[in-house]
Amino acid sequence: MRATLLVVALLSGLCAHVSVAAQSRTRAQPIDVILTDFAFTPQRLHLHQGQAYMLRFVNRGSGGHNFSSPAFFAAARMDPADAGAVAGGKVELGGNQSRTLRLVPAAGSYAMTCTHFLHAGFGMVGSITVD
Repeated sequence: MRATLLVVALLSGLCAHVSVAAQSRTRAQPIDVILTDFAFTPQRLHLHQGQAYMLRFVNRGSGGHNFSSPAFFAAARMDPADAGAVAGGKVELGGNQSRTLRLVPAAGSYAMTCTHFLHAGFGMVGSITVD
């Protein structure tokens, strides 16, 4: 009985990941998030729960930046192929680098920031609302 429940749980998790991957490739809405010295554009993201997105992070700054939103990434269902790009709830980008993540967000309000030294203090902060 335990083995059956374990198999069902594993298959359910696998189906959820496959669903995110398939959904994000077929009808994902693309959104560019531009990182510059020292701002996010847009500064406020408004997303919809259950909608697949392709978030393309583009660093147009002269040096490294990151997009940090641990609660947002923890709550989202992410394409397994992209999950490795999020470490500690953030996406790191060197100067002139970009990275695309496919995900389905969960409802909530989330903060986003660049955690590099003093970047948030210079205005590199924003918010994500998912309804």
